[in-house]
Amino acid sequence: MTTLNSRLQLALLNRKKGRNLLEKGFTLVELMIVIVIVAILSAVALPNFLKQSDKAKATEAKTGIAAILKQAQADFIESGNAPKTTAADLRTYYGAPPADTQKFNYTGAYNSTDKIYTVTATGLNAATVATADQNLSLKVVLGCVSLESGVIEISQNLLAAGTTTDANVTCK
Repeated sequence: MTTLNSRLQLALLNRKKGRNLLEKGFTLVELMIVIVIVAILSAVALPNFLKQSDKAKATEAKTGIAAILKQAQADFIESGNAPKTTAADLRTYYGAPPADTQKFNYTGAYNSTDKIYTVTATGLNAATVATADQNLSLKVVLGCVSLESGVIEISQNLLAAGTTTDANVTCK
């Protein structure tokens, strides 16, 4: 009786093992569901990722403008000279990023009546400079400093091409 019982158990185990071999893996429907889920998640996440990239580039411009404005204000207090306005002078005297690595072209404007110095960072066209990003093409970031009080204001976002003022940036 025990041999029959053990043979029956062995036959059941072998049958069960055979079924498991056939049932391994995923069905086509399961794989298609996973692909659809991944596609939906990437469609939702990709735009957010691209926005973060633009925010980082705007931060780069704001950092460059802040450095230029601080240095120009310090130079004005120290020597009383009018701040530099050309892109080359901003690189030489105020530490703007070098021309071969920058994604923005920095230019300055000085209002001698109000003693306000304004710096504009304009995104370079990708056709002009190999390192420039197509999304930055001619986007603008503005900043200004009151040379007498030292108050610095910088626009918080990338502005449309051709923008010369920002309502949130009013140095006085």
